[in-house]
Amino acid sequence: MDKIYCAACGHLVTRTDWRRAVNSAHDHTLFNPARTVFPVLCFRETPDTEASGDATADFSWFDGYVWRIAFCSDCAAHLGWRFEGTDVFLGLVKPKLMMINPI
Repeated sequence: MDKIYCAACGHLVTRTDWRRAVNSAHDHTLFNPARTVFPVLCFRETPDTEASGDATADFSWFDGYVWRIAFCSDCAAHLGWRFEGTDVFLGLVKPKLMMINPI
């Protein structure tokens, strides 16, 4: 089980075993209304993130889900979004994550 860390501070965020497919994929390339591209990975568990703000359906990338911004619980770096609907998952921005494989 590989660990995935916050690229800003090195805090453990999630694990590869907690990946989740949403719309048949774990890995997505998404655009916001300003046309900013986000490579996003979906996870069912990210115990070391916190969500902030009121949930909104505006510009949700996933039908039936509202979202809130997700932050690293250690350094408060923006890591992605928490999606809430019939279940909950997090979409984390790939460049804001890092993996360190043990030797």
